Amino acid sequence: MRILLARHGQTAANAEKRFQGHLDCPLNEEGHRQAARLARLLFQWQPGRIYTSDLSRSIATARPAARLLDVEPIASPIFREYSWGVLEGLTWLEIEKDHPALFSKLGHDLRGAEIPGQEPPHEFRQRLQQGLALLLDKGGPSAVALVGHGRYLNALVVDFLGLDFNGPWPFSFASAAVTVLEASGGRRRLLTFNEECHLTGENDA
Repeated sequence: MRILLARHGQTAANAEKRFQGHLDCPLNEEGHRQAARLARLLFQWQPGRIYTSDLSRSIATARPAARLLDVEPIASPIFREYSWGVLEGLTWLEIEKDHPALFSKLGHDLRGAEIPGQEPPHEFRQRLQQGLALLLDKGGPSAVALVGHGRYLNALVVDFLGLDFNGPWPFSFASAAVTVLEASGGRRRLLTFNEECHLTGENDA
């Protein structure tokens, strides 16, 4: 089976480089444009189901594709973004100003950092694995899509490929870009990563 992963379209917080996490930030104008173009690419893959997080930026990104495919998006908090605690809503400059001690500890490296109010890492991984089990449902269609969030998708690809979950998470997802995973005969592969050609107008013909 194939799993199509797409990060939600752009929000004002994205454009301002703010941590979003569980904040329910809506798509901006560019985000809605990206969602419309994403829909055409997802339609080519014909996923039988489209999952999203329960945050509005993810649901709104999925809707155009769902309309083309004549399916109802399946929204679940299982697919919600990682919670950044006190960092949510802030830029790095604001973190340096408002939380200088924390900023000095982070050093722009969020792996293993203790952030007040953050989602406990073990709970995040449990939630992630629940989401992956839904996507890999053997009783489901041969292709499914998930419209989600950057850090969640990063961790999901690491877990799917069996990489060290405690090591670096090397994947970075652009807004409305598409990544394709394949699970077949006990093998798991990354087929395409961070595809953005649909966003530049190259497939508008």
